[in-house]
Amino acid sequence: MTILDEIVANKIEEIKTLKDVAAPLRCEQDFTQLFAPAPCLIAEVKAASPSEGVIAKDFNPVSVAQKYIAGGCNAMSVLTDHKYFGGSFEILKSIRAITDKPLLCKEFVIEEKQVRVARACGADLVLLIVKILTKKRLQELKDAIEALGMKALIEVQNEEELEIALAVDPELLLINNRNLSSFEVDMKTTENLLAGIPAYVKVIAASGIQQPDEIRNFPARVDGFLIGTALMRAANPTEFLQSCRSQK
Repeated sequence: MTILDEIVANKIEEIKTLKDVAAPLRCEQDFTQLFAPAPCLIAEVKAASPSEGVIAKDFNPVSVAQKYIAGGCNAMSVLTDHKYFGGSFEILKSIRAITDKPLLCKEFVIEEKQVRVARACGADLVLLIVKILTKKRLQELKDAIEALGMKALIEVQNEEELEIALAVDPELLLINNRNLSSFEVDMKTTENLLAGIPAYVKVIAASGIQQPDEIRNFPARVDGFLIGTALMRAANPTEFLQSCRSQK
């Protein structure tokens, strides 16, 4: 069993006790700010990860978010998985209370209930990971996300997953340079998949960026970057983001 298999198995059990929300308010986010100014910088709020262990010992998610906002991020990604990433839906809600910026619920979404709870806690976007979904479930969950006015950010890591993602007509794709089975990082993953992506699809690259100047190494076709661990560990996250902005 891989770490991803373990996470999904745990998530299936966790969902059974997740309190549902019958009719969350529809998302009214202005998504134009997601890609203006360019590039899109999605700053991630997380306390830990399976690959890195504990990232932030004295984790204050609201304080982290405030530093990201000061740095000029376009949006924030908020981990809501508790067991493996130290996140929660309450953290998402607390960050929603201090900003109007787009918020991505970064979760291992396998059921519509998670989508409703994410929206009720203030999410504007929800991550869908192709590796853990069938094409049918991917379509159903994408539909559920869009029915609430949110956008689906569909994550792929290889050509097979990209083919599945393109079959559901995505607006936003996230290319993960980290293999979710082995958790190894290959920074060429993004570049290798770009040729097969239609021009109208926005592309976000994730995982592996350690320094702001590494953004220059990505092709111009990449519309944005999701940065997590490097930001969480940065001595000055605000300056880190400002430096990222100056690279493109």
